[in-house]
Amino acid sequence: MKNYDVVIAGGGHNALACGAILSKAGQSVLVAEKNPWVGGGVITREVTLPGFKHDLYGSSHVWIHANESFNELKPELEQYGLRYIWADDQITGHPNKEGPGIVVYKSIEKTIESISRYSSKDARRYREIFDEFVHIKDGFIKGMFSPPSPPSYLPAAMENSREGLRMLRSYNQSAKAFVLENFENPHVQAFILGWALAPQILPDQQGIGQTFYIMIPAIHMFGESIPEGGAMMLSTSLARLIEAHGGKVLTNAPVKQFSIDSNKICQGLCLEDGTEIEAKKAVVTSLDPKQTFLRLIDEEHLSDDFLKMVHHFSFGTVSICRVHYALNEAPDFNNGVEMNKTAFQRIFGSMKDIDLQYQEIAAGLAPSNPFIWTACWTTKDPSRAPEGKHTLIMDTFVPNQLSNGEHWEDIAPGYVKKVLLAKLQEYTSNMNEGNILGEYIDTAESLARDNLSLVNGTTTGGERILSQTGFFRPFPGYSHYRSPIRNLYMTGPSCHPGGGITAMGTITAKVMLEDFGVISKENRI
Repeated sequence: MKNYDVVIAGGGHNALACGAILSKAGQSVLVAEKNPWVGGGVITREVTLPGFKHDLYGSSHVWIHANESFNELKPELEQYGLRYIWADDQITGHPNKEGPGIVVYKSIEKTIESISRYSSKDARRYREIFDEFVHIKDGFIKGMFSPPSPPSYLPAAMENSREGLRMLRSYNQSAKAFVLENFENPHVQAFILGWALAPQILPDQQGIGQTFYIMIPAIHMFGESIPEGGAMMLSTSLARLIEAHGGKVLTNAPVKQFSIDSNKICQGLCLEDGTEIEAKKAVVTSLDPKQTFLRLIDEEHLSDDFLKMVHHFSFGTVSICRVHYALNEAPDFNNGVEMNKTAFQRIFGSMKDIDLQYQEIAAGLAPSNPFIWTACWTTKDPSRAPEGKHTLIMDTFVPNQLSNGEHWEDIAPGYVKKVLLAKLQEYTSNMNEGNILGEYIDTAESLARDNLSLVNGTTTGGERILSQTGFFRPFPGYSHYRSPIRNLYMTGPSCHPGGGITAMGTITAKVMLEDFGVISKENRI
C-alpha cells in the first residue's frame, strides 16, 4: 500500500492549490484525478481546430490575486510555466446600440468618465461605492480567504453607526433593488446589474447588495489577468510544484471509495483500479458534497441529520449555453476603438430584458433575448491561436433543463446561431459566418458529462443562496473545511467562498497545517 501524509481526491485548481501549500510546508502529497488532465474548471483544450486554445470553463483571473497565500506561491509557479498577462488599461466593455457604450478601465477615473457620458449622477455613485470598498477592503479580503465568521459578525460590526446601518441595509437588498435605488440611467442600470449576476445569482434574490461593494471595485483594485497559453497553465504549474516537492499527481485515477475505520477516521482512499493509498495524516475531498458523502462514503459512517443536509444541498437550476469559436479576425464592435481594446465584453439590453430572461429561465424556457458575455483573449495573448487568428468565448445563462422535454444538446446549434450569434451581430460589423472557422458548443448535458463537479450542468459548486453562503457553506457546523469524518477535510467551490478562480484550497491547507501543529492560528491568514 502506498502512503503519503495527505491524499487529495480530485485535481481541480483548488485541490492543487491546497496540495501546493501543503507540499511547500513539508507534507508529502498525492492528488488523484479522474480525468486525463488536471484543472477541473480551469482547463484549456483545442476543441475547435488544431492550434486554437480555448478555456472551457473559468478564464478571467481576478480574485485569485487577492489571495495572499496564492501570492506566496507565485514566484515558484512562474518557474513552472505560469506567466500572467495583465490588462493594463481597458478591462471590460459594455457595448450599447445607443451612444459610445461603457468601458471599465483599470483606472477608476477613466471608468467614471465613461459612465458620465450616460449619467454624471451615476458616475458619482459608482465612485462612492469604490471609495466605500477601499475602507472595508482589508477586512473583506481577510474574510474571503479565511474560514467564515458567524452570520452575526457583520451586523455586530456595523450596527453601531448610522453609516454602518445604511451599508448593512444595502448589503441585504436584492441586486435589482440596489440598482434601481442607486442608479438612474437605463444603460448604466443594466451594466451594473450585469456585474452582480456574474456569480450566477438571481436579480431578485435578497442579501446580494453587498456584491456591488465587492465586484465593482475589485476590478480597479486587483485588475484582470489571464495566464499566457491558457487558463490551464495555472493548474499545470500547481501540479508541477507539488511534484517538485516530492508529491505525486495521478491522472486517469478515479476514486472508488474513502477508507474509513470503525472509529470513523479517514485512513486514505481506494481507486477504481483497486489501488489503495494510505493517508498518514489526512484526506482532502475537492469533490462536491453529494459525490463525497453519498457515493464515496458508506452511510453508516454519517448521522441521519448530516445526510439530510447533504441530500438537500442545492446546486440550483441555472446553467450556461456556451460556444467557442475559432475566428479569422477578432470581433469589431460598433462602439469603436476603445471597445475593441477590451478583451472581455458584457452585452446587456435593459432591466426589462434581464427580468424577462430570468422569468424564462424559471419557466424552463430557452431565453428569447438573453444577455451575452464574450471574451476574445487572443487580443491579449496571441499564443492561444495560429498567427493572426483568434478565439472567442460567448455564453449566457439558461435553465439546465427545458420544460418542453427537449435536450439542450439537440437545440443548441440552432439556438447559438439564431439567438446568441444573431445578437452579437447587432453589436459588431464582422461577426458573419465567413469569419467563423470552427465552433464547439457546451450545454448543461455536456458540462455534467465532462466534469462531475458541474452537477446537472450547474457551474457554481452549489447555489449561492443565503442558506449556502459563508458560515453555512456547505453546511451549518462544517464551514471551516472539516467534515464529520475525522481526518477528512473539504475544499473546492462547494466550500466558502464558493465558485470562481480564487485558489481557495489554500484556506483548507492552512487549516490543516494548524491542526497538524505546523503553523499557529495567527499564521493561518
